[in-house]
Amino acid sequence: MSTKILMVDSDWNFSRKAEKFFSSRGDLMVRETVENAISHASRWQPDLIILAAEYASIGMLQALRLLQPRPIILISEHMSRYDRAWEAWQNGGDELLMKPIFHNEDFRQAVITATENAVVDPHWANRQKAVSA
Repeated sequence: MSTKILMVDSDWNFSRKAEKFFSSRGDLMVRETVENAISHASRWQPDLIILAAEYASIGMLQALRLLQPRPIILISEHMSRYDRAWEAWQNGGDELLMKPIFHNEDFRQAVITATENAVVDPHWANRQKAVSA
């Protein structure tokens, strides 16, 4: 079974490299704009989210987590934005990668680490019932 991956990043070259890596493993990756990320995630229910750190506001992370707990990998391309990426990681990211990513092994290791670090909220089912009511 393939892993469904939602990527929210405006860096076309990086997205293309990631898509090539994940599709070679049989995974399905969809790129999305920040404006459509939450609605697409709610419809498609990806297994993993790769999110550019500049889009990772606390509200965005919380909205993605409310849909269903899943690993979120944050990507940052500039050290000048590292503080923002670090804050986003502390507020809900499961792994943080800095661009450029030169080796495919970095992608693979990020998925493993994010999955291991993913925090699954034990109250998710109750929260889901409250939202549905």
